[in-house]
Amino acid sequence: MHRVRLLPLLPLLLSSLFPVKPDCMPAEEGQKTTLTCIINTAALSCPDLILLDWSVTNPRTVIACTPNACDGFHSHYGISATINNSGSRLSITSVSRTEPFNMETRWTCRPCSDDSIEVTACNKLEVYDKAKNPNCTVRENTAAPGDIQSVTISCSTTKIYPKAKCRFERRKNGGTFVTINKTPSYNHRKLTGSPVYYSSECSVDVPVAELGEGTHSFSSFIYPDVTDGIDLVNETAASTTVTLTLPKASYTCSTEIILGYFNGKSARCTCSLTSDGYPKGQAQWYRGSQRVPGLSGGVLDLIFDRSNPEQVYSCQGVSSIGKSSSSTLTAKFAFFEQDTVTIESSTPTIDLCSETNYTNNQIPITCQVPKNKIYPAPIFSFSQEGVKFDLPREGYDDTMFYQNQFYPSPGISGVYQVTCRVINKITGKTQERGTPISFRKPPLLPPKITIEGETYQGVNALNRITLAAGYTGDRTCRVEGGYPKAHTTQLTCGSLTATGGENVATLTFQDDQLNKDMDGTECKCTGQHVTDCYNEKETSLTLDVTYAPLITFTHDSASPEFNERDTPTFTCTAQGNPPPNLTLTRKRTNKHLASVQGNQKTVELTHTMDPLDCLDTDVYVCTGQNKQGVTTIEISLGVECKHTMSIFGKNPLKAY
Repeated sequence: MHRVRLLPLLPLLLSSLFPVKPDCMPAEEGQKTTLTCIINTAALSCPDLILLDWSVTNPRTVIACTPNACDGFHSHYGISATINNSGSRLSITSVSRTEPFNMETRWTCRPCSDDSIEVTACNKLEVYDKAKNPNCTVRENTAAPGDIQSVTISCSTTKIYPKAKCRFERRKNGGTFVTINKTPSYNHRKLTGSPVYYSSECSVDVPVAELGEGTHSFSSFIYPDVTDGIDLVNETAASTTVTLTLPKASYTCSTEIILGYFNGKSARCTCSLTSDGYPKGQAQWYRGSQRVPGLSGGVLDLIFDRSNPEQVYSCQGVSSIGKSSSSTLTAKFAFFEQDTVTIESSTPTIDLCSETNYTNNQIPITCQVPKNKIYPAPIFSFSQEGVKFDLPREGYDDTMFYQNQFYPSPGISGVYQVTCRVINKITGKTQERGTPISFRKPPLLPPKITIEGETYQGVNALNRITLAAGYTGDRTCRVEGGYPKAHTTQLTCGSLTATGGENVATLTFQDDQLNKDMDGTECKCTGQHVTDCYNEKETSLTLDVTYAPLITFTHDSASPEFNERDTPTFTCTAQGNPPPNLTLTRKRTNKHLASVQGNQKTVELTHTMDPLDCLDTDVYVCTGQNKQGVTTIEISLGVECKHTMSIFGKNPLKAY
């Protein structure tokens, strides 16, 4: 054994002798390859001519090199080498695993053929034989026609060394190939004979859910399982492409849709496929990102929910590769249940006592519909007397109702029918409800008293009428106007009273009911109205009753007989209308004694006689006269004369 004579500093020497530890590439069987041993041969000092030799495992010398040339034991097998100051290069013309030995082993070079120092040129030369008759396929795995579940990509070779490895790639819609990150399954079978070869199969199964929608093509590689074996082969093309499509779905609804609203409080919609897709999918309803559970046949029954009046759903085609773009359903409902509108007023009557009174006391009429009976919010319109409805307007929204208010404005008094029309602005359905409002108004004028064709109204001192005592005509009290119609309560004249049935009361004077005692009596006509503001509800009329004078005629003595020289005083009082005139006369002589012109209804005439003598015995007459007649009263006066008997006998004072 030869020893290399090393320089004193061994570490420095080793780094200068063996600066690089080269890698070796796999070598194809039957093809040329080279190995390199890097040694600074100029620094070697060997005891003989051999600077280095090449050897394989055991060790076994393959070739030796002197400073000038290399020669070996297997040159006739195409193994040769060269040497220079930087090392040696070994060339193999035809790599073999049999002749002259199995080259799939460790290769080293030894400086100065020293067994104690080895430089590894190749830790193990990987020998390979490429796949023979490679074949790759793409298979679609279906559970039922049209229902693809996965794609299997397979490759096989009838002969390869060592065992095969495979890599599978895919691309989508003509894009860039990417590696399928799934571990392939392998099946290797050792072939008979020497050296060893294998037949290999490999495959990978890709669920369609990982592929997604699109056109997919695949690239397959089958290669020997050596370092960087993938770089030794080209693609083994699989010509088959797989096109996966998403199912498409849309919905139909059995309920009429108006302006995007269902006509009613419920609806039934069915989500169904318009395209099955590949793999075959299903039509499904979603609310947001959550699938609606418990449905059969894609049928969705919708019911109005006030807490969520606009429900959003999507009808989607769904398969194992994903969901198609959705057909969105916004479930909005438009309905108006029958007989649900009400109209009311705080009072059925409004009193129009004055313009100011009405303005300050307008009564609102409220029309409303429960919120759970109509959707969306309605509009309201009102009519007074149904002639013309005003412009529709939005309602007010409270906790339980949609409502609006109307303030009636009458032109005249009477009963008005106020009608509210509620309209569903989507379906156009309407409901109307009405309520009567009575605008009450008292008569503008006081009642009328009519007598002898003359009419009197109000309380006025000028309201007077002159009637002759004994008048037997009618007095009529009538009240007119107002709404509702006013009526007459009663007509009174003194102790006489007549009650009216409707708006007329009539009082008839009978026999001697109209007499002097009725003179100056006030007749009063009273009207009545349901409002409390008939302020001029009375008319008064003063009766001026005319009658002939009523006379009393007296003198100031208790006895009708007087003595000579007596001076009796006559008093004549008359009451009459118009004021009477009084005269005092002697009946036999028709002598005028005294008179008075009446200026009042009661007139008094007083006359004192001159001292009496026998010739003053006579009948004295008091006469009262006015336009209604003449009334007379007589008093007999006797004068006792000395030596003379009274011409009137025992009772000389006598009234005629």
